[in-house]
Parts: sequence; structure tokens; C-alpha cells
Amino acid sequence: MFTKAEFSTLLIKKYHPRLGSNNKVYHHKCEMITEEGIDLAVPDHQDTTVTLLSTYCNSGLQAYYRGRWYDVPTRMDSMLLMTGSLLGEITDFKIGSLRHRVKDIKTERHSMPFFFNPSFNTNISRSISGAATATGHEFDRFGPWQVVQLHREEPGLLAPGDLF
Repeated sequence: MFTKAEFSTLLIKKYHPRLGSNNKVYHHKCEMITEEGIDLAVPDHQDTTVTLLSTYCNSGLQAYYRGRWYDVPTRMDSMLLMTGSLLGEITDFKIGSLRHRVKDIKTERHSMPFFFNPSFNTNISRSISGAATATGHEFDRFGPWQVVQLHREEPGLLAPGDLF
């Protein structure tokens, strides 16, 4: 799965503070204000496989655990490791996924996520036990599925016809 020609992505992201008046917009169909009235820079989501993240000691990242949102502490010289939904499916949910979001901290914020993904042609239609995966109903290979996911999240990166 991860042994040959992985299809990984490194992003350097810069988030700009937004005015309250333009924060009630939708980011890929997600409202950018929570029910609690918190402005968001990135809406509630789960990544797909394995994410290594450097936040450069910027606050704002929140993790959802047992019905509550928690601020993720920041530390200089550290990386966060998060696991995603597809990894959960492929491992028969032996590895969970982290639901998270990013608060708009009203100042410029930087982060650098590295998404460690399997090779483009990895079969994602079956888990390690051989059970059918939900993702595999639409796509049997990782690459085409990931291109569609990337295009949904970051429309300027890739379009579904770019690589296949």
C-alpha cells in the first residue's frame, strides 16, 4: 500500500483573518460559523489517510472527542500526527480518524500539512480483512478517488480529468 510510488501531498498554507461580515460564506458547502458562533478558517472534517502537521506554534486547531471540541495545544519544534477516514476503512476501523476544524484566530496563520498517502494504484475497495469499503463502491483505486477529494477541497489543485 505505501511501499511504492506513494501519492503524497505537501501543502504550505497561509490563512488570512476574515471580517465577521464575510464569514457567513460557505467553503465547499460548509458554513464557516459554528453553532456556538465561532468563526472558522477550515470547517469540521476528517482527513483521508495519514497527516503530519506543523502549525508553527499557531493556535486554532480543534479536535472533536466524545462530543466536545478541544483546543489542540501548540508546541514549537513539534509535529502532529492525525489519521483519516480512509485509513479507518482499510484497517476495519482498528485505526480511528480524527475529526477536526480550525478556528479563525483573527490574525495571519500558517500551517504545513503533509498527507502521506498510498500509491496511486492501491486498491481501496477492500479492507485488510477483505470486507468491502464504502469508498470502494465509487472508486477501486486510491489515485482517482484522491484526485476527486483534492478537487473538492482545493479546486485549484487538480481536476478529475487531469491524471486519468
